[in-house]
Parts: sequence; C-alpha cells; structure tokens
Amino acid sequence: MFKAVRIPWVGWSVHIQTWYPEFDQGPRWATGRGRCRERVFAMPFFGWDVTFYGRGKSYRELVGFDLPIDWILDEFDDSFNDLAIASLRYHMDYSVALCSDERRAKYTDLIERLTEPRPRFTEEELAILEPPGWTWEDDFEPHPDGGALMKPTPPEKQAVYEAHRLREDAYLERIRQARHDFVDIMPELWS
Repeated sequence: MFKAVRIPWVGWSVHIQTWYPEFDQGPRWATGRGRCRERVFAMPFFGWDVTFYGRGKSYRELVGFDLPIDWILDEFDDSFNDLAIASLRYHMDYSVALCSDERRAKYTDLIERLTEPRPRFTEEELAILEPPGWTWEDDFEPHPDGGALMKPTPPEKQAVYEAHRLREDAYLERIRQARHDFVDIMPELWS
C-alpha cells in the first residue's frame, strides 16, 4: 500500500507505505535532504514507513534559471542556451533518472560550450580603436541637422574590425554547433 497526503497550509507532504522487510534492508529512521533540497524525515510506524517531506525548491531555483515564460516565447533564440543549460543541470543533479559519469561529462562539456562568452576587443585592439586622448569627434563629425556622420575609417581600424568580425563568426559557428549537439541529445533528457 502507498498513500501520499499533501498538507497545503504548511507545504509539506506525507508518504505512507507498507514496510516490506524482505526487500527494504535500509534504516527506517532517517533525516536528510531530498533531491529538491527539501527536508526529509522518515520513521517506522508499526508495519508502515512514514516519510515527511518539507517544502523544497522549484526546479527553476535548483538550476538557477529565472527567465519568465513571456521572455522565452518572445526572445527564444536569446533564451535557448539558458534553457538548454538549465535542462542539462536538472538532468545531471536533480532528475530521478541516474546520470552516468559518461553522460555527466557530455553534459558538462555542452554547458561549457553553451556558456562561452562572446569575443571582445583585446586591449591592443582597443588601443588602436580608442587611443589615449581619443574623443567621439575623432570618429564622427557633426551634421547640420543635429546628427553625426561617421568619418572614413582608417586602414588600421578596419583591420581591427575585420579581425573581430572573424572571431565573432567563428564564435557563432561554435555556438550553432553546441546547440545542434544539444538537440541531438534531447531524447536522453527525460526522467
């Protein structure tokens, strides 16, 4: 027999199940934390095992995912990596399904690839783009209508922008590949 009872006013639940000594050799008295970091108290009661579960954390809290669903729907491309990472973290550490060492290594690699930061200009490149004493007027000239026009870009600055664009393209290709690799393992992500 198994019964689960929820106590809504305190956010706890109680599970009562028949004790089968031939199958359950573990201790009947226990305290600890559950997989959702809830407080767990287990105790025997005649021929039953009674387990109290406290209020745990939501899956979103456990994996550090805090994007609202409206943002995800509107900005799915921007949210994809965060969703993938949250799912991988959940399936590594909080799912009821076992995550083998091989899968953990694969998921960890994917998380690292999906969290790769965008390339930035190096200090040397910034020294070329904005040398000491640089002002906005060095790159732009005022326009009579109140706006501004960009001055022709010198070749050394063009080379910096081109090098950055090539790094950005390579980065975007690595992110696309990491996303593709995540989609390939999605059938494994269930519990």
